[in-house]
Amino acid sequence: MNKIKQIIKGKPARNNLTIFDDDIFLVSYPRSGNTWIRFLLGTLITEKKIDWENMELGIPDIYRNTNKKLLKYNRPRFIKSHHSFDERYSKVVYLVRDVRDVIISYYNFYLKFKLEVKPLKTMDEFIERFIIGDLDDFGTWNHNIDSWLSNKDQIKNGLFFVKYEDIKVDTINCIKDILCFINLKKSDEEINNAIEWCSFNNMKRMEKKQRDVKLFSNSDNNRDFMRSGKSGDWKEILNETQIERINVEYSRTLIELGYKV
Repeated sequence: MNKIKQIIKGKPARNNLTIFDDDIFLVSYPRSGNTWIRFLLGTLITEKKIDWENMELGIPDIYRNTNKKLLKYNRPRFIKSHHSFDERYSKVVYLVRDVRDVIISYYNFYLKFKLEVKPLKTMDEFIERFIIGDLDDFGTWNHNIDSWLSNKDQIKNGLFFVKYEDIKVDTINCIKDILCFINLKKSDEEINNAIEWCSFNNMKRMEKKQRDVKLFSNSDNNRDFMRSGKSGDWKEILNETQIERINVEYSRTLIELGYKV
């Protein structure tokens, strides 16, 4: 089974992370809008404008930071993870996105960062690899989600479940709900300023200006990290056969989450 190669050098914390009771985790399956929410909440948490160079200041990534480095962060820490249910996580914001958009975004990410020596050449090949869950060690999309929802009562300080699409439609109120959950008080002005700073267009402009940051090293600069950010892109990109293949595999979870199949 092939796994995505490690993008960074050293030994990131991953599941060897030292966890404290007051830690808060931002969890999602890869390519579910996690980066946007990290920018937005990170800007509000740190009261600094988060960009591609300083993005680890607000909500650090357990796949890009060592445990030793993460221990230096002020508590309570807000930490990013993609892993399936972990009983040690005592407070979790779980972000979910329509799997059909996730697949498109993940394929772009896969090609941008050249994650395998011989990358898959077609979307059809990628979809099959995605479905069986051997692109990474986060489980399949539906298993990852189910693992958190079915164990929500075991999460000591609560699970806040939110859809990417809902945040896109009503950003300010969704962010207010998340801030309430993590006990962080911010004014409407502060929230609106953060939303404006972390708009898709501004994040895309910052990406073009900061192409030399560590995150983008050894990546394909002809392919943007911030691809589209839209909801429902899959309707224009995937063909009928691909949509049917994905729907057959994920229809139960999609319907349970309120997505149309």
